[in-house]
Amino acid sequence: MISGLPVLRIAFVMLHTSPLDVPGTKDAGGMNVAVRAQAEALADAGHEVRILTRRADPEVPARVETRANLTVVHLDAGPARLLAKGDHEAVMDDFGRALAAELAEHPADLLHAEHWFSGIAALPVARATGIPLVQSYHSIAAPHESPLGDGERAESPGREAGEQRLAREADLLLAVSEAERRTIERRLGGDPERIAVVPLGVDTERFHPCETAECAEQRDWIERGGRPEVIVVGRLHPLKGFDLAVAAISLIAAERRPVLRIVGAPPPDGDDYARALHAAVVDAGMVSTTAFDGALRRTELAERIRQADLMLVPSHTETFGLVALEAAASGVPVIAREVGGLREAVRDGVTGVLLPDGASAEAWADEIEVLLRDRVRLERMGEEARRFALAHGWDRSAEHLLAAYRTLLDRTNCP
Repeated sequence: MISGLPVLRIAFVMLHTSPLDVPGTKDAGGMNVAVRAQAEALADAGHEVRILTRRADPEVPARVETRANLTVVHLDAGPARLLAKGDHEAVMDDFGRALAAELAEHPADLLHAEHWFSGIAALPVARATGIPLVQSYHSIAAPHESPLGDGERAESPGREAGEQRLAREADLLLAVSEAERRTIERRLGGDPERIAVVPLGVDTERFHPCETAECAEQRDWIERGGRPEVIVVGRLHPLKGFDLAVAAISLIAAERRPVLRIVGAPPPDGDDYARALHAAVVDAGMVSTTAFDGALRRTELAERIRQADLMLVPSHTETFGLVALEAAASGVPVIAREVGGLREAVRDGVTGVLLPDGASAEAWADEIEVLLRDRVRLERMGEEARRFALAHGWDRSAEHLLAAYRTLLDRTNCP
């Protein structure tokens, strides 16, 4: 048992996206990866774990046991179809009622809400039942007039007020980085005494350095003058800054230009940005050296990452930057924007390079070229990145999470 804790009945609340969704599709992203990985680690340690999500498909079973001690529960709230992210505010009350009914039949020792939709839906239930409520934000809305670097826009009217309410009323606020902790304190007014930092982890068995014959072939190709490969991974959303990656690569002379691999799909309301990326690639004359892979399952994603020479993470903001850690585990250096939790996910000059927020596409292009030309430095960074990632497994993340749970349960006098 991790940290010597007794068996806990833990209910993760995940209203607007399912842990069964493929990251990079719909509204699935790093949050889906983190919740499922932590839930699996807790279940493997013997705790009884449920992930409660909204039914978005009439054909999906009400309960899906994904492994021993871990069940995904689909609750009926609103139409049983995919909704645009902002539309989930309208179904929060229905989801709360379904959640209350589920807990009446299958009690929990604590509720862990993921994102503000889940927290606001769960808060009345937690108060009515006396179950402590843990809140994770994953991202925090910024005012509409602020730059993208301050965070994503509120996708529905109640988000800013809802996030602030949760900062006041949830029993425990979890941040995934020191950067997010500061945002919770400064923007939302969260009480520092009720905030705990639980770093994310990475599956270092699935994400590992390239050692296969296929990768040996790739290295031989590079040595013979073939094009190296640069990869970006995430939802095709303006916040991820993939347009900067396209612009930077386009500034590299055509004869030296690396292949750009874009992995991810747009959210339900994000087709315009995806079309703009495709158009930018065409306008830059990069069609033959750019691959749009769409969203990939985790095993395929790991294969793509470890075959790349370099990952770019040009996000305007990240609470942590999980893909940067997945690249590190794969022995692939990262060039990232120096914002938010990316300062903690990338060790500047050691596992990759951090470029100042606001750095031009020219600056990104220069850094990409410098790194790709220096294969010795690139390899050394990859080795350091792997060492860094090995200290950040999901089992360690789960230990931090359980310690935070125990502190909360001790404070609230719960078993």
